[in-house]
Amino acid sequence: MKRWIAPLVALCLPWEIWAQVSLGTGIRFTASDPTARLSGLAAPVSGTAAIPVSVYAAGTAHWATATAQGNILTLAIAPALDTLTDGLLLRCLVPAENQGPMSIAVPGHATRPLLRTDGEDLPPAALRAGAVAELLFANGAWLLLNPSTSTCPPGTLRIAGPLCMEVNTVPGLKFYQAVDHCAARGGKLCSWDEYATGCAMLQAQLNGLFDEWEWIDDASNHTHSANQAGRYTCQSQRSANALSLITGDTRCCFKTR
Repeated sequence: MKRWIAPLVALCLPWEIWAQVSLGTGIRFTASDPTARLSGLAAPVSGTAAIPVSVYAAGTAHWATATAQGNILTLAIAPALDTLTDGLLLRCLVPAENQGPMSIAVPGHATRPLLRTDGEDLPPAALRAGAVAELLFANGAWLLLNPSTSTCPPGTLRIAGPLCMEVNTVPGLKFYQAVDHCAARGGKLCSWDEYATGCAMLQAQLNGLFDEWEWIDDASNHTHSANQAGRYTCQSQRSANALSLITGDTRCCFKTR
């Protein structure tokens, strides 16, 4: 009997017990807020596992290892993702600069397109080798939140710096219609100096120049009037007083994206 006494005493002592436990139900804390805690939680081993604060603070749950082959960027993350849900954010070190549109492959999931935040394809060099990319999953596609380059929207040309001018005009709009038209597309009417600069620098590439007066974002010396430009030369300018009657061509200006 004596040989059982020592093990029996050891089992009765309040030693800490270490083990891996799988629970088929949730955990509910019953202690008060200052004392309720779960200590010693390890790093997750599956995509649905709980994570300790240390893993969350380190950002490892959102860090992926990226490899590139052609126009496909493959992201490997541990633990593996069981599902791709809207709002999922991943970061990775870019292995190579992109030459054009890209797609992202996550093991276990279908390959999805990688787009700009406005839904357009990536321009060349949006991903720069050695830079950290932030990728957000939404509406069945990956969005690049921090492109390394900015480009003009489709259908526009860069004038200078971040300013872009539309190649084609929309005819027959009144002033407030023209304002709404540009705003709905994420742009605005060009100011007088923007219009004059773009007209002079890009004249051979802009369609419809000098066909009709074009609305600009500029006012006359009294209320209820606006200005138009570009009827005969890049320096042509006039005041349009009857805003409810006068129409003109509309050419919007944009900032790079």
